[in-house]
Amino acid sequence: MRRDRSPEEDQDAGPLRDERPPRRPWALIAACLVLVVLSAVLWAKWSGAQREAAKLQKEMTRVYKEAEDLRLQAALAQERIGKLERELRALQADRAAAAKPPDDKARGAKPGARR
Repeated sequence: MRRDRSPEEDQDAGPLRDERPPRRPWALIAACLVLVVLSAVLWAKWSGAQREAAKLQKEMTRVYKEAEDLRLQAALAQERIGKLERELRALQADRAAAAKPPDDKARGAKPGARR
C-alpha cells in the first residue's frame, strides 16, 4: 500500500495495480549476517579464552602446591641445620674438655710443691 493513497483507493484498484512488490531490506539482512558472523567469532574466541583460563588456573594451583612443598622442605632443613649445629657445638665442647691438659688439675691440687 502506498502512502499517498487511502485504503479505499487501494481496494478499488484491485488487480489493476501496476506496483512493484515491496523491496527486501538488504541492509538489514546484511547487518544480521554480519551479526551472526561476529557472534560466531566472538563465541569461538570466548570459549578458547575460557579453556586457557581453566588451564592457567590448574597450573597456578600446581605451582602454589609446589611452592608450599618447597617451603615445608626449607623449614625442615632449617630445623635439621639447627639440630646439627647444636650437636656440633656439643661435640666441640666435649673435645675441648678432653683436650685440656690434666696437669692444670694437678697444679691446683699441689700448691705447696714449689720451692
